[in-house]
Amino acid sequence: MFGAVSAIAFWDAYEIKEIKESKPTVVVVRPIIHVTVISKEVEPEEVFEIDERELELLAHLIYAEAGSDWCSDLLQSYVGSVALNRVASEYYPNTLHEVIYQNGQYSCINNGMIHYDYNDRAYECAKALLERGSVLPSNVIFQAQFLQGDGLYEQVQNMYFCYKGD
Repeated sequence: MFGAVSAIAFWDAYEIKEIKESKPTVVVVRPIIHVTVISKEVEPEEVFEIDERELELLAHLIYAEAGSDWCSDLLQSYVGSVALNRVASEYYPNTLHEVIYQNGQYSCINNGMIHYDYNDRAYECAKALLERGSVLPSNVIFQAQFLQGDGLYEQVQNMYFCYKGD
């Protein structure tokens, strides 16, 4: 188990938020002015092992959904993060394989692109996400080329990333 990470983020001149995560994650805050890490307690002897099958499956998904050269690294990381957020969500199955292969969720399943060879970029993105966790808020579980869900988190290139409200 990873130790806690505590930080204070200054979102603007008037608001201060404290962020506490139980595992290392990337926190995306816009606009962010400054982040100061107060303490970080991680047990050095502990090693996080990644299941190679899950890593390859996530790399296949990232490549199939956002693997073109014109797709940004941010777009790729958001695509992978949505899949990870879905695994953690009560609204979706609890394994990566079931989330990706759930009927009607990813077009790359129907068109066969999920089986195309992924590139190094998609692999490295998948590996980073599995090591560090999603880069999106946990309730961002929708991705499409149209708006859906309960609000837009962010549009990256031609893809909308949307919230599921409580």
